[in-house]
Amino acid sequence: MTRDAAANRDRSALTDREAAILLVLLTQDQPVSNTVLKNTLGFTLTGAERRRLNDLRLVESGKVPGHGNVIFHEVTDAGWARAQQEMAPRATAPTGTVPSSFLFAIAAVIHRFVGRQRLAAGDVFRSEPPPVPTRPAAVPAAAPDSGPAVVAAGDRGTATATNGSAADAARTAAASAEDLELAIRAAYARLASGPFDWVRLALVRPLLGDAAKPGVDRVLRQMARQPDVRIVPDEDQKSLTAADHAAAVRIGDHDSHLLLIGSA
Repeated sequence: MTRDAAANRDRSALTDREAAILLVLLTQDQPVSNTVLKNTLGFTLTGAERRRLNDLRLVESGKVPGHGNVIFHEVTDAGWARAQQEMAPRATAPTGTVPSSFLFAIAAVIHRFVGRQRLAAGDVFRSEPPPVPTRPAAVPAAAPDSGPAVVAAGDRGTATATNGSAADAARTAAASAEDLELAIRAAYARLASGPFDWVRLALVRPLLGDAAKPGVDRVLRQMARQPDVRIVPDEDQKSLTAADHAAAVRIGDHDSHLLLIGSA
């Protein structure tokens, strides 16, 4: 790395407090004034901290029509991408102090997400995914006083073929799900203009060939639980087209229209 590149990297590095402010601004998900920040989170974004986040184009600050001289702050698209980087574990202990309300603002977002995705808290905080539960094979009840079962040779062949067919079907279904996920990821990579780009499911589905919608929906729901995948509704409902509605996948209580795949 050249000396100039290292200097530019150092200039763009955030302090722990600046990173914390950026993360907590995400929890608002809308322009927010210093008055609201002070009343709900116990801090204001002013002075050097505001200028730095503005200069790095991670946060936009300005007046909103109809609100007089009040300054509002909003995280930019670059700020959302940068925030995801700042969520990564740190090699050293953080320095500086932030209000405890920062922690509870993040916790409130996790609470909403857990409820929306119908997850348990352990699904969010567990370092490894939970093991996939296995369902024990059902044991048919024996008919009373039926005596020992007698299976003719032909019946044995039929039973073996039936069990084999079920196992083959299960393996085929698992392989199909894996193939569909690979196809979805490939379609996303083809459509995305860059890292952390939102892509419409209405554009993804036509690239999956003749894959049936129910099967694709099942795989999308499974993918939504993976740490590098986000599938969310488009909040601008008025902009949705008929294609968006047709391509949506139902996750929890909402129809979701947008897909993002990127390193967690």
